Amino acid sequence: MSTNNTLKRQYGLFTAICLVVGSVIGTGIFWLPGRVLHQANGNLWTGVLAWIVGGTMVATCVYMFSVMARRYEMIHGMVDYAEALVGKKYGYLVAWFFCVMYQTAGYAIIAWITANFTATLAGFSAATHFSLIFGIMLFYMVAVFLLNYFVPKLPMTFHVSSTVARIIPLVLIATVGVVAGFTWGGGQVTVQSVVPELANQPAPSFLGAVFATAFAYNGWQAATAFNSEINDSKKKFPFALMIGFALVMLIYIGYYIGIVIAGEPYELMQNNQLATRAAFNRVFGDVIGNVMMIFVIISGLGILNLCCMGMSRSLYALGRRGNGPVPHITVEVDARTGLPLKSMIICVVLSFIWAAIVFGNHNWWTNFEFNLPNFYNTLFFTLLIPIFIGFFIHNHSNKDIHPFNRVIMPFIATFGAGFMNYSLISSSWIHAAVYYTTGIVLAIIGFLYFCTKKG
Repeated sequence: MSTNNTLKRQYGLFTAICLVVGSVIGTGIFWLPGRVLHQANGNLWTGVLAWIVGGTMVATCVYMFSVMARRYEMIHGMVDYAEALVGKKYGYLVAWFFCVMYQTAGYAIIAWITANFTATLAGFSAATHFSLIFGIMLFYMVAVFLLNYFVPKLPMTFHVSSTVARIIPLVLIATVGVVAGFTWGGGQVTVQSVVPELANQPAPSFLGAVFATAFAYNGWQAATAFNSEINDSKKKFPFALMIGFALVMLIYIGYYIGIVIAGEPYELMQNNQLATRAAFNRVFGDVIGNVMMIFVIISGLGILNLCCMGMSRSLYALGRRGNGPVPHITVEVDARTGLPLKSMIICVVLSFIWAAIVFGNHNWWTNFEFNLPNFYNTLFFTLLIPIFIGFFIHNHSNKDIHPFNRVIMPFIATFGAGFMNYSLISSSWIHAAVYYTTGIVLAIIGFLYFCTKKG
């Protein structure tokens, strides 16, 4: 493979931590408090426990990634681990998943959520202005792509700066919101709220609440796509993974408590984004509250931008291995920008197919929600399990690795990934069956493009 198609090492420790924190903190934490509270049967502290359990289970997977990052450093993080520990075909399956089911679907749903908050700021409701919000969603998808295509150096700068914008409303609500809400309650906090009946939503379930947090905690694995672009990554990247995710957990739990206490829990469960804006305005006043909503929108655009950056690396990772559709095209690194732009273009086109799923949820199959985050999270946690087991098989007698990391931790991480899947299956086996079936069909299509010879 030509060295002209090799990505350069250009990022330090601070940028690596921002990549992890910024990869996780996005739209999910602003979108999910109402759903988590509803699944927790309206109980504040049950919801908090769901955030802790969900974060802890995901943290076991993050820790294993930090261990693997010290030993495997090639092109695309998780794809590298899958290929080295399970085999080339499995590595291809993981890469295909990222290309077709994870990043592309994530690009669509993040644009949809950001469009919803944009409409809420402008005074429009998704229930009565679906076409407007869907149009904003498509505009964001196109605009962020054009930014990455024509000004490729700006997206990373925007990502780092937007990470700060994402943290501001979270930290403020986690501190000021808690104090204000506690004061308004006369020193009392409403622990249990009446739970509304919501159409197309599973019945309240603690495990359902746990799995709901997966979307908010998601994204850290996308940062592994930049592993080979970080200076001294075998030392810096594992540290960035663990520190970054620990910070995210603390911020999330604080924000969830603050938004529930400062807002109206019943309204939060009915319409999360409207209730979020009302809580911001209640705590900070209309002007500052609206500024906070702008920060939320910037947060969404920031994570949408990161997703687009990741898409430029996904098909590229396949092309470097001589696999996927048109690998001779997806492997090309643009001479002007130093980035695999053709890979990004193809993935953006695929993301519009997932945008059609969002449209269908509201207009075609209205009695069943094909929840995109739940779909790709189900497959993601399933794909992790063979990788963790493979690490144990390959390294259980390797004296260069601490016994805890090579013997005990792989099984703890396997339990964590399995528990997250069990949480979805137990809360809605019908949804789980649909997601697995869809994933298997797309995987079969993907293997039509698998090539045993290196391109």
